[in-house]
Amino acid sequence: MGSGFVKRGVRAAGLCAAGLGLGAGAAVIALPTMAFATPASSLFYERTLMLEAGNRCHFFTPAISTALGASSLQARGAAQRAGIPGSALAATEERARTMAWTVACTSPDLTTAAGRVRDAFSGYAKLNEMSFPGDLGTWQAARKPRPLMANGKPVEGPRWRLSQAVHSMSGLVTFGMAQDSDIPVVTTTEPGALGASYAVLIVRDPAKAPEAYIDPRIGSLAGRVSPVSVTRSFFAQSRATAPITLSPNGSAKAAMFSFPPAAAKALERLDPREAVTIQLVYSGRGGERTSSALVEVGDFAAGRAFLAAR
Repeated sequence: MGSGFVKRGVRAAGLCAAGLGLGAGAAVIALPTMAFATPASSLFYERTLMLEAGNRCHFFTPAISTALGASSLQARGAAQRAGIPGSALAATEERARTMAWTVACTSPDLTTAAGRVRDAFSGYAKLNEMSFPGDLGTWQAARKPRPLMANGKPVEGPRWRLSQAVHSMSGLVTFGMAQDSDIPVVTTTEPGALGASYAVLIVRDPAKAPEAYIDPRIGSLAGRVSPVSVTRSFFAQSRATAPITLSPNGSAKAAMFSFPPAAAKALERLDPREAVTIQLVYSGRGGERTSSALVEVGDFAAGRAFLAAR
């Protein structure tokens, strides 16, 4: 029984090598394409099995283990986008981890599979940039962000390491993780944003709602937002004028709000299909008014794991 599972792992390693764009510059893992040959849940199972076996048997360097972990998260996201419930994937993950401990580290099938994983993911670990496309939005990741150029010269300032660009009610918004920071940041060109009283990131609370709210009748992110009663909020810790290197479209007039580190961990636990809400709140004589932007969770977790694989 163990040998059969590992042989499927060998085939999965071959798929990994075929699906990775192991060239210079940006690359995209073609998970939807691979899913035709191997169901997304099976791919998640196999990558989780190899990751667990690799950790137990010391098959991989830390960089390759981290790269394999990022790919496993992306496979999980693909499975969720295919409609597989989170509870089913949790059971799949547990089976994979259990199976990884039933096969001897000296098994020829396992060592062959490990060798193919090393070949595939050694290139992945060296990539500098990658796109993580979702259903409606895309995360852009860069381990070493390129400098912003103006008049042929680099502009000093922090750059985005992981970001998604969206529209608010009245301006452009960029959300993600900036250089030298482990906290989520949002920058916006919305008029008057610097005068906002505060900014709030609103996400589903898994303790209140284990599964995401997805309305297939609505084709936009508006159909992927959880009811307020099952959400939790993270208030921005600070606000400032955004440096031009983080400003949407390089605008000289943009605001920046920084959220606590716990917000990033909360995003990683969400379903990739769902959306979170960023609110800017303004206070005035007539009371408060809010302006909102929606961000697709997508492969946020896989993107962060990719950044760590260096």
